[in-house]
This record gives sequence, C-alpha cells and structure tokens, in this order.
Amino acid sequence: MGWDAFGLPAENAAIEHGELPEVWTRRNIAAMRKQLDDMCFSFDWNTEYATCDPEYYKWTQFIFLKMFEKGLVEQREEIVNWDPVDETVLANEQIDEKGRSWRSGAKVQKIYLRQWFIKTTAYAKSLLDGLSEVDDNLWKDVKKLQKRWIGTCTGTRIDFRLRHDGVEWEDPLAVFTTTPEALYGVSHVALPTKHRLNVKKYYKFPHDKDETKEILLSVEAMHPFTGKSVPIIVSPGVPNLPYTPDNEHLAIPCISEEDKFIADKMGFTYTNVMDDDVIVHSGQFSGLGRVETRASILQFAKEKKIGGYLMSLDSKDWLISRQRYWGTPIPIIHCSKCKAVPVPLGDLPVKLPPITEFTGKSSPLKQATDWLKVPCPKCGCPAERETDTLDTFVDSSWYFLRYLDAHNTEAPYSPDKANKYMPVDLYIGGKEHAILHLYFARFFNHFLCDYGELKHREPFINLLTQGMVMGQSFNIKSSGKYLRKEQVDFMGEKPVVKGTGEEVVVQWEKMSKSKYNGVDPQDVIDQYGVDATRLAILGTVPPRANREWSNQAFVNITRWQSRVWNTITKYIELSTDPVSSEMDPSKLTKIDDTLFQHRNHLINEVTISLETLFNTSIVTTLLFDFVKKLKAVPDEAKLVSREYERCLADMIIIIAPFAPSFGEELWAGLSSVARTTEYFWNKGVFDQKWPSVDPNMLIRVKLTENRGRHVGQITIKLKEYGLLNEKEILKLCTQDKKFVRTVGNSYAGFQWSRNEFLQAVLDFTVTKHTSQKGKIGERSEEKTS
Repeated sequence: MGWDAFGLPAENAAIEHGELPEVWTRRNIAAMRKQLDDMCFSFDWNTEYATCDPEYYKWTQFIFLKMFEKGLVEQREEIVNWDPVDETVLANEQIDEKGRSWRSGAKVQKIYLRQWFIKTTAYAKSLLDGLSEVDDNLWKDVKKLQKRWIGTCTGTRIDFRLRHDGVEWEDPLAVFTTTPEALYGVSHVALPTKHRLNVKKYYKFPHDKDETKEILLSVEAMHPFTGKSVPIIVSPGVPNLPYTPDNEHLAIPCISEEDKFIADKMGFTYTNVMDDDVIVHSGQFSGLGRVETRASILQFAKEKKIGGYLMSLDSKDWLISRQRYWGTPIPIIHCSKCKAVPVPLGDLPVKLPPITEFTGKSSPLKQATDWLKVPCPKCGCPAERETDTLDTFVDSSWYFLRYLDAHNTEAPYSPDKANKYMPVDLYIGGKEHAILHLYFARFFNHFLCDYGELKHREPFINLLTQGMVMGQSFNIKSSGKYLRKEQVDFMGEKPVVKGTGEEVVVQWEKMSKSKYNGVDPQDVIDQYGVDATRLAILGTVPPRANREWSNQAFVNITRWQSRVWNTITKYIELSTDPVSSEMDPSKLTKIDDTLFQHRNHLINEVTISLETLFNTSIVTTLLFDFVKKLKAVPDEAKLVSREYERCLADMIIIIAPFAPSFGEELWAGLSSVARTTEYFWNKGVFDQKWPSVDPNMLIRVKLTENRGRHVGQITIKLKEYGLLNEKEILKLCTQDKKFVRTVGNSYAGFQWSRNEFLQAVLDFTVTKHTSQKGKIGERSEEKTS
C-alpha cells in the first residue's frame, strides 16, 4: 500500500483548511493508515511509500530524464484554462457552467502557454499491438476502450519548422499524413478555420477574414527533408476536429484531386512523385517501391527526431505540466544560451523548496528565489529552474514497479526483481482508469522495456474494473457549485441553500472531496464496528457494480451477524448442558446427508466466486442462506450429527476473511466445545486450512442429446465424474424414464463436460431414434467416445 499524495485535491484541501499541502497530506496519510489498520487490512507496510517522498519522486524525475534523453519529452505551446485572478491553470472540472472558476469566480480565459509533453504518440502502434498479448476473457471491454482511445495507426506526424518574417520559430508544426512516402510531393499545408495560426496578423494579404475560401498565411513551413519553403493556407475544407483543434492537412496533389485543385487555384508549385508503384523525384528514396519508401521515410524521420511514428489522427501527446506547487518538480533548467537543460542525474532529486504560506494564487516556486536561481549545468551562466510540476499520473504510472524494491537507493527498482515478479497479476481500478491511467502505465512499461530495464512489455495480466462508490451530493442549481450537507435546508418541499433560498440539486455521484459527498470510514467504524463495515463494503453489491452508499445496508448485516452469533452460542450451550434425547437414525442420516451437500455446495461456490469471479457479494448471499439452513436443524440432532459441527467450522473459516475479528471470536467459542478432530482447535481461525469439496459430494448430471435437447438427469458422486464406464452410465440413465423414451439405445457416443460450479452435462450423440422394443444397451458395433 502506498499513497498517491501529490496533486490538486491536496492543494485545494490545504487552502480550505489554511494549511500547507505537505502538513495536510502527511497528517491525512497517518489518519488513513490508522483507518486501514483498524479495518484489519493485511497490507505489507514494509514497502509503503508516498509519491510526495523525495526518495520516490527522485526516480520519477530519473525516468522523465531518460525519456527526455530519448527525445520523448518536449515543450511547446498548448491551449489551457487560465484563471486570471489566481494566476493558475484550471482543470475542466474546476470551471462552472457559466465558464467561471469555482475558487475565484473569475471568467476563465483560453490562452496558449508553453507546456511540457511526453510523446505517448510515439508508442501508439506499440500500445495497440500490445493489446494482442492480453487475454480477451480477462480484459473484456477494457481492451475495446483502449483500442478506441489509441485509434487505427495508419498515419504519422512529421515536424515542419515554421518561419515568419525571416525568423524561425521555436515550435514546429506537426502535420499528420497517411502517405509519408509521398512527402516530396507536398504542395502546401492546409489548416482548419479554428487553428491557432488563423489570426489576421499572419495573413499574407490584408483582407477581411473569410472562412468560406482559402486564406494564404505569411507564416511558411520548411520541408523537413529539402529545407524548401512550403506555403500554409487556412482552408474551410479541413475539418475542425473536437479533440484535435490544431488538425493540419498535408496536401499532395499527385494523390489527391482536391489537393491538386486547390494548389492550382492558389498557384502553388508541386512535383509528381508517383510513377505507378515507384517513388520518383524524392531524393535518396527515388526508385524505391511505395511500401519500401514508406518504411524508409518513417525510419529516417525517427532518426532525425521529427516524427515518423505510426499513430491515428486523433492521437495526442500527454500534457504533463501543471502550474502548481504540490507536485514533482520537473528536472529542467532554462538557460538563455543553452535553452532547456536536464538536471544532472547526480543532482536528483530536485526537491520542492519549503514554504511558509500557501494561498493557491500563482505558484510559490516562482517566488522561491534561492531554489529558482541556479547556474546552467552546461555553461555555468545564470539560469532558472522549471517552475511547472508534473501531472500526478506521471507519479502513478510506474508505482507498481517500486513496490517490488521500495527501498532501493541506486535505481527505481531492481530489474532482476521486476523480471521475476512482473507482470502484475491483478490491476484493480475504476472504469475511469480503464483508459487514461491504464494507458499511461502501459506506456511507461513499454518504454522501460525498450530501455532494457524490463522484459515484460505488458504490465498487467488481469483487470478488475470496480464500480464507483456513490454518495449523495448537493449543488446549487443555478451555478453548479457544490455544498456540504449541513449548508442545505431540507425543511421545505425542495432542498434550498440555507440563508439564500437558492434551489439545490440532490443526486448520487462518485464520492469526491470536491463534491463533499464522501463518507469518513472512522464515523462508520465507530457506529457499526469494523466487521460490519467490511461486510457492508464487500457484501451488498458485486465489485464491478456502482453502489449508492447508505447506512440502510447495516440493518440486514447486523441482523445476520446476530443470527450467526446465536447459532454458535446455542451450540456451546447444548454442548455444556446436553439434552438427553433419542434421535431416529434414519432421520439423522437424512439430516447429515442434507448438511453434507449444503456444506460442500457452499465451499465450492464461495471458492469459485473469490478465485475466479472476484464477486464477494455472492459469498455473503450464500452465507446468509447457509445460516438459515443451519437454523432449521433440530436441537436434538446438533450434538449427535456428524456434519453439524463441520458446517459451523467451515462457515466460520469462510466468514473470517470478510469479518476477521468476528470470525476469531466465533472460532474461539466453537473451539471451546469442539469434538471433531480434523481442525486445529488449539490455533486461530486463520491457521486453519481453507475447506475443500469432498469427492463424495453428489452432483447432478444433466443428460442431453446432440448438445441440445434435455433428455434426463442422473446423480453421481463428484469423484465418479468422467470415470464411469459405459455400462455404469447406462445403468444410471435407464432409471430416468425420459432418457429411455427419447434416447434409449440409439446413441453413437457420449461426452462429459462440467463448469467450475460443478454443473455437469453428459451429452449423447444420437444418430437416429429407433423403436424402444429392443433392450437398452443392445446396439450395433458403432462405438462410443
């Protein structure tokens, strides 16, 4: 267990409570750890860490610099939500319906800021191909979500340097194309009307903005291979994509009639580079086939670090910089002479400077002069540290590797340990993580694999996308601002804000600090106890389903706990003061046989539910039902029954992982009077073996013909499954009149099948139905399977 401790929620909470983010965070970690211990969770605290520990984020910075070294990190302008009052960037969820900041109330502006990006698009094809390595049955619809997010990798982006009035710009224009093999045939670059370069100051000719026709810009692109000037136009024919506002089109007339029409109309020159399936007039690539040229140009672009990676049009790089204090410092130093210079690895970690006040307005890093001002590692000239911090997803995209080697001071983790224990057996995360976090974690793992630090490309074997815990939220209808419950007046027909009377919307939403709809586990524990709380979490809905948290669930849980307690108490009382009574042996045998079947069904279904389905709600339902069955056993049978005490013991062992303290108390009570010898009564419940299904358990076998029609049913012992010979099978089947009537001796073979819930089928291959005058078993020499 560890703590994803950096980020905006911690900053906002610190501001709200008038504290420093680190003080608030550390105190909450301590409180939450105590709650986890109180809840009897058995985490390995020896590997505990928090992402805000310098010992951890040192290695986050180390991995970042390795990506920087490989050309996978860059800084460029990107549009952001800017709060002009607090002077900070806002996430979308911090902006209300009227486009104002929830914190300051200022009208949010869309501005361009220089931001840091990790080029996840360079791994789009690798991440798409990696999905073929995962198990469809385990990943289910998450695999489809990942594929949809990545898209079809049929194109690439190529960087074109930009120049305006003879001055070359720092940021290139990354232009998407599905035909890189024809790169030498480009006539122009076309931009959509909402592109950031579509502003009057860049118009070649001073005319009014007209979005119905092409507009030539004074900004020009430079061909990445030839260095020649390539004109740029704004064209209404290029779609404005919602997720790719800077969508650009590479116009190649020799393969597009529309591009040819516009190029001729605008008077642009171009070259035909296609001669049937051979590339011509393309420098060193001339004379190659189209497929070969495509591969060669992509590789050449990668070597020049100007693109060349296969991706989809919608693929976007990962914007990782945040204009905030409480995050991992980006280990870059800005020098006017050397530009962006990586911090030497020996100087890591770049620690956050201590602060004495935190208001949330602007970043304190900009005012920490002693921290900010440093010499350039390259030339020694005065320079400044980067004041943006990393997106918290960067911290959490490799945390699973650190668990394997949490105290390593020489490396993020030991490759030997990682290669021994990776991949992760089970990834548990909400549906909202099925795209972003899972995508970023897979990207990190693919990169580290290429870097030679891992041998497993895919980091996760199995996925469990758990549902959300929903709490009641309250927000002002007119503004969308969230309130605490105590700020709402419920006395009238509709809930309203106390003091103002504004209407309040009440709804069930995912629990969130920002929505004030979370539930403090300590309050629940104090009211209902640890075991009832655990049972409420585990037992009321399947893990994959959303749940609306309500204390009403505790009514049934505490009632069931009382029934279990009373059942064990009654057995102890009967054992210490036995009632002498005679029991009809046949009746006792029937009770024992029934209990034997009930106990084994419980063991099998619980084990499968936990090991295969991860469905704890099924287990509690089975346990609830099992207690009812035990309650039906008459008192005079309980002490003389060979099965009743075993039922109690196995039930308690199954209860224990769900309610450990309750389970130990029950076990201690039963141990004091136990008579059976197959348990370790002198030890605790967690020292017992998990119960297993008795091979003498009876299972029903459904009889079918030709894998379809139901033609009867037989009962056999579990150990006989698949082992009975044909004569024994027929002897059992002939006891079923339906089988005799429908199949008789007209079968050519049979085949067993069984699922994990011990639901068995015996299917007969029937060639034709004959008269039933002959004896069963008398048939031709056609032999069975």
